[in-house]
Amino acid sequence: MTSARGVAVYPALNRPDTKFDELGQYKADVKLSAEDAAPLISKIQAVAKEHMGKVMPKAKNSCFEAVLNDEGEETGEVLFKIRVKNKLRKSDGKLWDRRPLIIDAKKNDLPVAVAIWGGTTMRVQFEVYPWNTGAKKGLSLQPIMVQVIDLVTGGGRGDANAFDEEDGYEAEEEAPADKNGFDNEDDDATPDTGNDDY
Repeated sequence: MTSARGVAVYPALNRPDTKFDELGQYKADVKLSAEDAAPLISKIQAVAKEHMGKVMPKAKNSCFEAVLNDEGEETGEVLFKIRVKNKLRKSDGKLWDRRPLIIDAKKNDLPVAVAIWGGTTMRVQFEVYPWNTGAKKGLSLQPIMVQVIDLVTGGGRGDANAFDEEDGYEAEEEAPADKNGFDNEDDDATPDTGNDDY
């Protein structure tokens, strides 16, 4: 499934969040309007009904929840919790880094060094993962690819728009991934820095 344009909420896309998991977890949580959220919720609930025998609570569950303001009132927006944990491969014990592919508005690979902060406008392609642990069943949303449409970044690293393009070093291009799940967007999310290692 692929979301409409939404707003990133506490993303962890450049590097995994290790606060609650030693191997790290990538997070592509995205906030959508109720109108844009409705088709996704309907599809997710259909999977829930098939896998769990019932739909999930509308207000809050493992996949999405209503956004509340400081007074605890619903804003009319929905937060989708789209996360995936790194794993150790059983065959060789090596880390399986599950970072989703990140692309810009024109479907070019976004370098890992470009920090993606909360407030970034993005679309997320994800899979609905049914899980079963004995008596308990549930669903989780796991990110596959993220398209950054309007980048919000920070950290005192400056603004690349202050520079003109120059002749010189240019990042090497890698073989392109399958990005057909996204349309080209009119906005340029980042300066043209070339593709990086994905």
